[in-house]
Amino acid sequence: MNYNSNSYIPSMIQRPAANRRPFFSMHIARAALLLTVSSLTAPSVRASSVLQVDAISGSTIVAGSGMTLQQIATDTSANTSTLSTIQATANAALNVASSAVPSSRVGVSGGVAGLNTSGKVTAPISTSNVDASSGATFGWNNALTWTTSSGTGTQYANPKVSLGQPWQMGVTSSGTAVSDDYMPPWSMRLGGSQEYDGVPLFVHNIPYGPANMGIVDGVFMQSQNMRGSEAGIGPDGQNTIANYDNFDAVARYTMAGPATPQIIATATSDFTQPDGMDHTPTFTASGATFSNPLPQAWSEWIIQHPHAHMMTNEIGSSSAKINTYVGQLTGYTLDANGLVKGITTDGWRIMTSGNTSSGQIPGTTTVDGSTPALDSVWSSFSHPALMMGLYTKAFGQNIICHLTGAEPNYAPGDINYPTGNTLNQVHSCTAEEIDLWNDGKGPIDYLQGPSIVYAGPRPGASSDSFDIALSGGNETMMKVQGEWWSDVIDSRGLTVSGYAGPDYAAGSTKVVADFESSNRPGWDADSAMPTYSHNLQFMIWHKRNQDDSTTSNQNKTSDITTNIGMLLDDRITSGKVAINSESNVQEHIELNPSAYPNGIGLCGYNDCGFYVDSNSHPVATQDTTIAAGKSLYFSDSNATMRGSLYAGTDGALHLNSASGSTGAISVDGHMTISAPVTYSAHSYSSLSSSGLAAGSQSWCSDCYSSSNTASTRGIPVWWNGSSWTDALGQNVKH
Repeated sequence: MNYNSNSYIPSMIQRPAANRRPFFSMHIARAALLLTVSSLTAPSVRASSVLQVDAISGSTIVAGSGMTLQQIATDTSANTSTLSTIQATANAALNVASSAVPSSRVGVSGGVAGLNTSGKVTAPISTSNVDASSGATFGWNNALTWTTSSGTGTQYANPKVSLGQPWQMGVTSSGTAVSDDYMPPWSMRLGGSQEYDGVPLFVHNIPYGPANMGIVDGVFMQSQNMRGSEAGIGPDGQNTIANYDNFDAVARYTMAGPATPQIIATATSDFTQPDGMDHTPTFTASGATFSNPLPQAWSEWIIQHPHAHMMTNEIGSSSAKINTYVGQLTGYTLDANGLVKGITTDGWRIMTSGNTSSGQIPGTTTVDGSTPALDSVWSSFSHPALMMGLYTKAFGQNIICHLTGAEPNYAPGDINYPTGNTLNQVHSCTAEEIDLWNDGKGPIDYLQGPSIVYAGPRPGASSDSFDIALSGGNETMMKVQGEWWSDVIDSRGLTVSGYAGPDYAAGSTKVVADFESSNRPGWDADSAMPTYSHNLQFMIWHKRNQDDSTTSNQNKTSDITTNIGMLLDDRITSGKVAINSESNVQEHIELNPSAYPNGIGLCGYNDCGFYVDSNSHPVATQDTTIAAGKSLYFSDSNATMRGSLYAGTDGALHLNSASGSTGAISVDGHMTISAPVTYSAHSYSSLSSSGLAAGSQSWCSDCYSSSNTASTRGIPVWWNGSSWTDALGQNVKH
């Protein structure tokens, strides 16, 4: 039925019969109250509190209505007739409905649902589609009152399960519900409305195909619709199958991606506005106003979404990574038509700048004194713009594992957490555990843990990007517990092998760690190896020096040498680390070498030539060269330099006492010289006796012996402690 909007009839039909009042009785009662004494025709009036009138003229004007009493009576009669007609029609419709659905078909299979005395459907309703015009709730909790640290608080009645029903935080003095305005207007909540209120969620499914058909639980965070957010689960199609190794299925699929802001308010010449009007913002320290009120849809969104993130295209820093002003919505102002004409914020800020001073105005100020400008990297608008409802950093998953101390007498909390950790019994928390169970076919099955694959340009993103970051002050940052056969880390740049040592056979090797790098930069490092590039490998490995296969030798450590050095093109393919050929061993250091146990050996490509034995004595097993122009210096037990040995350009080996030293070079023990000994020539006047010990010898070019009658000059001379003498002990002549 269709009723005129000015008619009172619908309200009469909806009201229970016991509460109905006839239309005409209400009007006559109203008229009686408005009658004046001059309109009465009966002369007699009883002196009482009730005014009794025997007759009223039909032409009497009812004050305030503009109608005569006769006209009102006529209208009332017409309405009464109409009401009777409607009542008859309704009764007829009821009779038709009653005859269409006999009582025998109510509440039975194939019939219609029936209600019990509580007004509940007596049997479940099966339908292919269910639509709800507003929020849906299930299982309401009763309100609870708790003792808090500041008195008492109330957890208001809330549903255990809700769809589009924000959590009720309380009520105003007039009884209006106050909702949690940090909960999105449309969200589904399971449990958590009160203390201990939990609702488990179980999802069971058997994936059967590619894309979204290959997942059980999918979470997609981006502005694309579900079709655009299709899960990357494959393979899909015969050509893909021919180049892929499995039919994939995922229990939980999470995608975090980009999203366009909900609102982009700027000039319509820069970005098309829904109403075709400019909405260029003018910023202040506490918000912004718009050149025209925002469209109806945008205004409604802002009203319904408090605390929305906001971002401008006004640059406020010359160095920050995100260098445009941002803020958070705190309020709005409306025009006479209910459209948003301005917004407020608790302050515009530049992220990571640390500057929280008030008075920062986008387009007017900057945090570092640089010149304000419009961003041209992320928006490229020619006018100021304000974007609302956005995020700048997406997390695929954020796991929080929270521990609190044991507090038997913990102070009460607030209405959000009344128990306040009292008697908390949670002792440990593991953020995530992944168990890889292998009951398969052995080596033909493979199980893989977390896999992080970067897909993007090479080189990658900014230098502060990473695949795994460990931070905080835990006792151990990363703990890897591989089995004896496991490679703990297997990567191109670094490989750490399992715990097992080398085999017992003599010559067996076991690589401990392999640090690998190409000899070529950039893309050339991935060229075919070893033809076009080479692997330079800094490696640590163990080598067993003798056969320890017998039981008595298996626990020996003295037979294993630890090597630290370079290998070339050894580990050509990924997998278990092993030295393929000792011919690839380059320069290296031996710890506990077989030649000098518990010592150190320095080795080149061919052999080890210098050792330090277990007593710290250096041992050179190959020819030793003192570099050109360099000396071998000698210090005494007091660390005083006493002499040096070097090769001179004159072809002679020079053994000198330290510069400025008054000592001499002493030979303790016998000295055999198989070649002539040459002394430097001195004239008698240049022979020095300072600090000489008796027996010191020199060569005097102008001296001769007193026993030589020919006075032949140029003889060896000796210092006897007081004078220079010849071989016979006679003072030399000169």
